[in-house]
Amino acid sequence: MSEYEKEEAEKVVEPSEIENEETTVVPMEEVVTDETTAELLTESDDDVELESATEGTKIHEKEKIVPQMTADTTLAKKEQELADNQSYLSGKEQDHQEIVQMIHEAETQLADLRMRKAFIESGFSELLDAYQQYILAGEPISPIAKTSLVEYFAYELLKPLNDIGLELSGTTYDTWETRHFSINYALDDSANLIFSFALPTIDERYQVDAINLLKISPETMTIDVKDDQVLALIRYWSVERVFSVGQMTIFNHKLNQLLEHARQLGFTVNETLLDNTKVLRLNLQSEFELTEQVLDDIFIVAMDHPQYDMEKLGEDAYEVLLDKGQSLTVSKEGEQTALFVSSGEYHRSVIDFFINYEFLIPLMVRKV
Repeated sequence: MSEYEKEEAEKVVEPSEIENEETTVVPMEEVVTDETTAELLTESDDDVELESATEGTKIHEKEKIVPQMTADTTLAKKEQELADNQSYLSGKEQDHQEIVQMIHEAETQLADLRMRKAFIESGFSELLDAYQQYILAGEPISPIAKTSLVEYFAYELLKPLNDIGLELSGTTYDTWETRHFSINYALDDSANLIFSFALPTIDERYQVDAINLLKISPETMTIDVKDDQVLALIRYWSVERVFSVGQMTIFNHKLNQLLEHARQLGFTVNETLLDNTKVLRLNLQSEFELTEQVLDDIFIVAMDHPQYDMEKLGEDAYEVLLDKGQSLTVSKEGEQTALFVSSGEYHRSVIDFFINYEFLIPLMVRKV
């Protein structure tokens, strides 16, 4: 055997080696399959790891993002609800405001009613306090309550007229009426109470405006009588002849009752021509000149009456002596006349005096 054949023979694989190789040989299909499977397994493992990582990430994402998404969702939902119900909510808010306003108005009305009830139940002292509080001091009060307060206060001052049918006018809210005259009451700019009196005329063709006669001041508790209006009354009676002497007598009497009643309530009545509570010792100044015609007319009457007399005291000065110890002294002062009236021991007002001695009226008032 040649050396080549020997070498080839030595290359023959031992059976044991063949057996060993058989145990390790894998068919190609299986090898391919195994490689594919391995790759798949590797990929699967990678996918599992990736999915695990992804799931972990998702868990963390849920933990971090979900709360924010919930808040945003809630806010968006609320905004949507507001947008959907804005009209309803606006109407609801308007209703709320109206109800609050109605409650406020009702409470105000209730307080006003209680105040008016208190006024109705009050006497003069309480009404005087209320007058000073709400009218003089200016504390808040409704127009209706203020009107009621002034009305009740005025009535307290006018009570002496009840015996001649005092009652509220059926046509004018600020007027009281009696059988002989009517009284209008009003507040002036200083919160004083003003009484104006209107007397019916003898002849209905002639009308006289209400005479602004009394000013009542609750602040100072004083009453002023406008004496120029007293003289106007005398002129309407004696010169214009629109009032009768009976009207003048009744009016003078009732006015003095009012003044006396006011004194009892605590008012001070300033000196006035209307006052008949004391004797007359009064100086008057007439705007009319002491003419010869006036002196002659007085002299004629004085000479015709057995209890009258007239004496000259000096140049342009005269004294007229009357009955019951009464007298009148006159003197010329340029274009005016000075008078001194004495009622002796009799309590008389100037109206009383001139009603009894009408022939002396031209010294004070004349037809103009």
